[in-house]
Amino acid sequence: MPTLRSIVAAVPVLLLAQCAPTCAPPSSAVPVPDLGAGTTPYRVPVEDVRHAGWGTTHAEYPATDIFVGCGAVIVSPVDGVVTESRRVDAYDAAVDDPATRGGRSVAVVGDDGVRYYMAHFESIDAGIEAGVRVGIGQRLGLMGRTGRAGACHVHFGISPPCPQPEWWIRRGVVWAYRYLDDWRAGGQRSPVREVGAWVAAHPDACAAAGTG
Repeated sequence: MPTLRSIVAAVPVLLLAQCAPTCAPPSSAVPVPDLGAGTTPYRVPVEDVRHAGWGTTHAEYPATDIFVGCGAVIVSPVDGVVTESRRVDAYDAAVDDPATRGGRSVAVVGDDGVRYYMAHFESIDAGIEAGVRVGIGQRLGLMGRTGRAGACHVHFGISPPCPQPEWWIRRGVVWAYRYLDDWRAGGQRSPVREVGAWVAAHPDACAAAGTG
């Protein structure tokens, strides 16, 4: 049965496959450290945490939409490695392909082995590409409403990384608001245990996930 640790171990050699064809290839392979709680600090992925708002529900699956305002700065919630940087908004409302609903988006696999997905960017900063290492609080881009979004916000999903491009897991598998609440209050609650439990309960999820 695959574990979160075994899935994460495959990420460095699969950065190109995870990102293609919409992301720039990494200049060099950046290793992702072994899974382990407490291997990275955590923070809310927006610069203006004080004015950020989010709810405790989300349509169809567990994720959290964070609202600050159009043009707000989005930052990395962890120390980790960028595995996706989708700079092209390929969403077409007439088609409504779930793989493109995030519009411009960035995914970071933290040093804890968990994937943190942020979507609906207005713009992504130069240099935020697959294979690049980022630090907690590092600016990633600006909040927007690309993809399927009715208002400016950042969609925040927490999930295990998969070795192939997919959208079904990337969008989020555990409720992110619980962690956001803790981080804003100054805590350091880690999602490693919950994500690991989800992987154990869904051992074939990555293989069965939709592509994109």
